[in-house]
Amino acid sequence: MLGTCEKQPLSATSKMVHCKHLTIVLALLCVPPIVTLAQNADTAQNPPAPLGKLVDVGGYRVHLYCTGTGSPTVVIVGAGFSFNWGLVQPEVARFTQVCSYDHSGIGWSESGPKDSCSLRVSEVHTALKNAGIKGPYVLVGHSLGGLVARLYAGRYPEEVAGMVFVDHAFHPAFPTVAKVPPPATPPVTLAPGGGGGIESDQNFSKLSSRDRELHLWAMSQTRNQMALQANHEMMPECVAQADAIAKEHSHPLGDKPLVDVSTDEALGPDYVKLQTELLSLSQNSKQIIAEKSGHFVIIDRPDVVIDAISQVVQSVRNNSKL
Repeated sequence: MLGTCEKQPLSATSKMVHCKHLTIVLALLCVPPIVTLAQNADTAQNPPAPLGKLVDVGGYRVHLYCTGTGSPTVVIVGAGFSFNWGLVQPEVARFTQVCSYDHSGIGWSESGPKDSCSLRVSEVHTALKNAGIKGPYVLVGHSLGGLVARLYAGRYPEEVAGMVFVDHAFHPAFPTVAKVPPPATPPVTLAPGGGGGIESDQNFSKLSSRDRELHLWAMSQTRNQMALQANHEMMPECVAQADAIAKEHSHPLGDKPLVDVSTDEALGPDYVKLQTELLSLSQNSKQIIAEKSGHFVIIDRPDVVIDAISQVVQSVRNNSKL
């Protein structure tokens, strides 16, 4: 919209007349942003109805959205908004129960204590228990969510039946830190793992109009932007905790099925090394490369994510190798 408010070159004879007209046109063209700000303020006070339900996790509530039936239940943990999984969750719901969740401070979830990966593990565990969702679960973690899934498995190993990583968090400086640019200063939109938001992905339009509108509603709220910014701050602690678990056990997940979905972006040897480390977490693991996909595999190649989840679910049901 800003581009429409630029002044155009004027002839000397008509400059005064055009300037008057331009003032009126600029006023009209620049009204929408003002209206949008008013609408954003209104939606902050009157948010859209939650997709799922708010579940108490100890003094505050988080949003848990479960669809489908069957076991094992697939649980999407840890990083972004529940509605960002709109191309994946409905398809997974065709063959088993699947739950996504918004961690405290984002979406419909209420604010909780200072954010951390440990807190997110506790939130998911308590929300599932209080909602009556029985395990063991197949955990699915995108980006930072991969670290949350690993910490959940370390704390509650008997509650984890299998795992899927979707472009697990990464950065060359820290072998298992988020694969994102350095954090920007709010109110710049941030991705769940930091950096450019999912709405900047060329495939954002593939989400339903409902899910796109929900995402833009959420990101119009400063509260959500600040909460997502905190992902960068907690990263070193998350990495340290996950690495400690990996060092204690040669194969922390034993022979539980694990599928690691990575991208084919040219990210260098450190990224390749990370995939090897992730696959070593289980003796029953495999890697799937999502070709022609950026970080947001869940909208770039949702078919690959759905297939990975299906393979793990079938492995759990049949007690078989991947």
